[in-house]
Parts: sequence; structure tokens; C-alpha cells
Amino acid sequence: MTVRVFGANLLPASARKPSLVRKAVRAALKLEGVKARGELSLVFLDRRRMRELNRVFLKHDYDTDVIAFRYDDGRRSKDVPFGDVYISAHMARRQARELKHSVLDEALTLAVHGTLHLLGYDDRTERQRRKMFARQDRILRRN
Repeated sequence: MTVRVFGANLLPASARKPSLVRKAVRAALKLEGVKARGELSLVFLDRRRMRELNRVFLKHDYDTDVIAFRYDDGRRSKDVPFGDVYISAHMARRQARELKHSVLDEALTLAVHGTLHLLGYDDRTERQRRKMFARQDRILRRN
């Protein structure tokens, strides 16, 4: 699986660690048993571009932290090339401050979170959120 990271320069210097982001994404894929030969692109965006993406594709006119798009037609095969994960650098900084941890920790969390979305995890209901966050925390502890 090829994992590419773009836009890390939008993060503070202490959080510009593309190799750690790739490692976290690969850890999530490995734990989920994914051996795809595809590509996963992780893109950090500024606030304006992230909000525009949210508005155009999801019809939500507000800030969000992560948006994920699969390359396939919705089939949940683990052997299909994956997709793109977009992360708001603005929200990463804001949430890191609110949660009292580093922007790097938040960027890694959001990268794993987006990867789990590509794998079919959802966080719309409380039950889904608990399951997804437990998986996310397990991956981050192992990483």
C-alpha cells in the first residue's frame, strides 16, 4: 500500500512528521487486515479549502476535521485501492489545544480516524462512535 502525505507544511513545525503519519495509517491498515496494493493519499488542508470540500461534496457548511473518500464504487473489499483522507490543519490545531495534547498527536489521531472511515467505520451514532474511537485508540497505542 502506497501512503502519500501532502500539505504537512500547514502544520506547526513540531507536527510536520509525514513518516509518522504514514506509519500510523499503515498500522491502522495492518490491524484491520488490509493488504491492498492501492494508494492512500492523506492531505492536510487550510480552513477555507476544507470547509469548501465539506460544502461541495457533503453539503455541510461548517468546519470539520476529517473527510474521507474511497476510490472504489462502495464495495468494501480490502483488496481494492483505497482513497483520500482530507484533514483540516486548522481543526487539528484547535482540537489539540482543546484536548491538551500536541498537534502531532491530533494529526496522527485524525489520520487514523480518516483511514478507519475508508475501511467502513462510521461515527454517526453514539454506539458507532464508541466502537470507532476504541479501535482508533487501540491503533494509536500500538503505533
